[in-house]
Amino acid sequence: MIDVESYPIVSADMTVKAMRDSGYKSTAHAIAELIDNGIEAQGDVVELFAVEATKRPTERSRYPIAKIAVMDNGTGMDRETLRKSLRFGVGSRQERKGIGRFGVGLPNSSMSQCTRVDVWSWQNGPENALHTYLDLHRIEGTDAQVPEPVQNPVPQEWQKLSQGLGASGTLVLWTDLDRVQWIGTDATLKHTEWLIGRIYRRYITDGRCRIRLVPVHGWDELPGAADALPNDPLYLTPRSSAPAPFDVKPMFQPIGAGSTGEIGVEQFMVKGVDGKTYPVKVRASIARDAARRSDIEEEPWPDDVTPTLDPGRTSWGKHAARNLGISLMRADRELDLDNGWTSTYDPVERWWGIEIDFPPQLDEIFGVTNNKQSATKFTALSHFDWTEEGEGLTQLEFKELLKEEGDGRVPLMEIVFHVRDKLLKLLRDELKQQTRGTRKARSRHESAEKQAEQAVRRRREEAGPSETDLLENQKTVEESRREQIDDLVKQYDYTPRDAERIVAETMAQNRHVRLITSHAPDSPAFFNIKYYGGVLQVSLNMDHPVYDDLVEVLDDEYQEDSSPSELKDRLERASSAFKLLLFSWARFEDETTKPITKDRIKSFRQDWGRMAREFFTVDEEDDE
Repeated sequence: MIDVESYPIVSADMTVKAMRDSGYKSTAHAIAELIDNGIEAQGDVVELFAVEATKRPTERSRYPIAKIAVMDNGTGMDRETLRKSLRFGVGSRQERKGIGRFGVGLPNSSMSQCTRVDVWSWQNGPENALHTYLDLHRIEGTDAQVPEPVQNPVPQEWQKLSQGLGASGTLVLWTDLDRVQWIGTDATLKHTEWLIGRIYRRYITDGRCRIRLVPVHGWDELPGAADALPNDPLYLTPRSSAPAPFDVKPMFQPIGAGSTGEIGVEQFMVKGVDGKTYPVKVRASIARDAARRSDIEEEPWPDDVTPTLDPGRTSWGKHAARNLGISLMRADRELDLDNGWTSTYDPVERWWGIEIDFPPQLDEIFGVTNNKQSATKFTALSHFDWTEEGEGLTQLEFKELLKEEGDGRVPLMEIVFHVRDKLLKLLRDELKQQTRGTRKARSRHESAEKQAEQAVRRRREEAGPSETDLLENQKTVEESRREQIDDLVKQYDYTPRDAERIVAETMAQNRHVRLITSHAPDSPAFFNIKYYGGVLQVSLNMDHPVYDDLVEVLDDEYQEDSSPSELKDRLERASSAFKLLLFSWARFEDETTKPITKDRIKSFRQDWGRMAREFFTVDEEDDE
């Protein structure tokens, strides 16, 4: 039993060395713990000071970072609370409210980055501050107690640097930095701003808290001090850290009907361990056309951005790539950006956003860790395959079975099914639809169309008139043009602008073939054919599984940093898909038992093979 009159630094079953490796993902995540404390103490200004040394190790090297300090203008701590705040494994608060978890973040986060932390806290002016500290070297020696706080004014140097100094507040100072990730103030503040702008985006956006980032050399403030901007991975915030033109307007828009009266927001009621139910909101967004297309007349891209540039290579596209994943929000603070739900090799994934917002009362259900960096139970469900585990059962039957067994995954299953089986499918389908009519998307068919055109021209000379040849003599050029545009808009769901451009390009190039993509969920066919005057159109069914594994896997964009194994995986998927396509045809013939029909199908296959030979060898024949 712990003596309430003593202040041991660690609980009996812990050591300070072990707590140094307590799992903070980065220096920025450790700093976020200190910002949490300031916000939890009702501070409306939190300042982060990154202080570089006045000397460099060598003439060519950068000034290393020597100190990191976080100051807030919150309520401050009394003597007892201040001393408790530096005890490992005990914490200063246990109630389940606000952004805090157990109040153990100050010593854990500090010692994960440095060997000494000093804390000043005041409730009646900084000149009346109380001060105490932890020093790892002294702990390893004889000290087993948190030093008794003593009255010690906040050093004048820190008071002069601060813009938010208040009658109450706290200053946390890290020195002897031995585990900080980055060298220099610029890198430290740059990486930290990205993370804290995302973690505290709601506090910054609605003005509840101003987070100021200050680079310092010695005791002189360097140029570049600024307030952190919100970094919204859903890109719905009007003012954010996104590059222009989306720094002052949303880059994404809400998607989905929603169940709360707000577009794109679904609400689920989840039972906590206390037996009460609490709301969980799932919010979704998708890139606006102007983010991915330079041909939107009302919202052109900036003059310094090439219109033909891949949207993923624009400054805002690169920004979105760093915000890939599902944002888990707890009490208006982001826990984690979980990318376990994404296809990280697919560059299109950056263009959607999902946010799951839950209260602290559901911490055990989601599996929130003490350092507030993840929700382990929810993350583990990203690859949960109920059809495999519940083989032979319907989804409802499997859920009931898990309930009977007391499985902890049950409360989250409805949310997981909604996100993975409905929402992500909707988002990915919409993103395919968004750019399929662009010049770039059409250019992927260019080489095939060009070679097919050569083969068709030869067939027009050598064979009898085809259906498209006959139709060409029955309608005027304008009638055929209007028919094609109308079909592309009404039947294939292209925008009028894209439809007109597609037809215009076909006619300008004097093409007799055209390949498009379309949605036909009710059609069992992998592709469909339409005949126009002088134009043979093939539409690939994007809802057929063959499209995903044979066409899209090769046609899709790939990131510059895609690994050889990722590219190899794409080729293997396409190769397997083609072989499966052949097996499916073979089985089709196998199941045809009537000799006459079987002979007819065999004849079709042979005729198609002869036609394919002409299309595949047209270049070789031309060379001869």
